Amino acid sequence: MFKLNLEEEGKTLTGMASQVAVNSAGQAVQKALDQATEAGQKVVDDTCKAAQDTGEKAAQSLTSQVTAWGKAFGQSEEQKNVST
Repeated sequence: MFKLNLEEEGKTLTGMASQVAVNSAGQAVQKALDQATEAGQKVVDDTCKAAQDTGEKAAQSLTSQVTAWGKAFGQSEEQKNVST
């Protein structure tokens, strides 16, 4: 009977050790997934911010160009009116 108890105790300890190893591996995988998710989210955030900044700069540039064209057109019309 003592032998059976040692055998059973050995199985229990082996099972517990296996469970601890599985839990540790699961935690390591979860940590890696969390880090990858955070890194991926940062890339998405940075890309969106860069696209937004580029769009805003393009809009400002276009507005400036339209304003310059408008002023140039207005000046050329004024010169025509003065000449006639």
